[in-house]
Amino acid sequence: MQSSANPLPTVAKSRRQIAKMKRELRSLKPMPLRVGDERDEQPQKPSLVDRPVKRLDQLEPVRLTRHRLIQLLLRPAHEQSVLGCFVRVRTSVQGEPPIYHVAEIMDIKQVALGYLVDELPTNIGLRLRYQGTVTTHELNDISNVSCTQPEFQLWYDWCVNQAIRPPTLGLVASKRMELHHALQSEAKAVALIKQGFTLIMRPVPRAGILERHGAKYPWRLQRPPQVEAQPEPQSQQEDLQLLSEMDESEAG
Repeated sequence: MQSSANPLPTVAKSRRQIAKMKRELRSLKPMPLRVGDERDEQPQKPSLVDRPVKRLDQLEPVRLTRHRLIQLLLRPAHEQSVLGCFVRVRTSVQGEPPIYHVAEIMDIKQVALGYLVDELPTNIGLRLRYQGTVTTHELNDISNVSCTQPEFQLWYDWCVNQAIRPPTLGLVASKRMELHHALQSEAKAVALIKQGFTLIMRPVPRAGILERHGAKYPWRLQRPPQVEAQPEPQSQQEDLQLLSEMDESEAG
């Protein structure tokens, strides 16, 4: 009798264990095959500081005018502060219609001859990147006017096509703070810079007063029309012919 009563508790215990295992299996979620392969994981959006600039007003805080560049040149630590900033540079030569591009400052170089920029002697040139080229430009090529929307769109489309990431909003904010601290430092005296400048100055090309200062005449110079020689009257020709004949007769 005892041997027939023993299997009952064992069967009931095994059933309870199976039911418990089923409940645990139902409560478990399917485990991913590898790390980061969860199906329910939502893609995280980048934070605000990591988002690249997409509008002109977002890039404007790190755009330097020619006037601001001159102010930074008078400060001792100007090289590090201007790197990574942007300018509006004129890429067309003098005498042609002006063409401007949005360019990034990649490096600062010294040119062979000195030149004047707003009556300040300097030999500094900027290595600018725009439209796939890196070219050295003088400070006189930098515009004081803000960039236009077509110019910004051309630069942004070029960055997208070349897989170059535009600066992020966080980088713009940090560079803006760096420029603020650089401008707060003590500037050198312009008179001392002019006195200590010993490089050979580039000769200024002779042109009009406006062209010497980097401007252009708003009108086309006109010359007075040339006066054509009018034919002499017939009577006057006859008188001259008569005088010539009289001279010949007297000479004979």
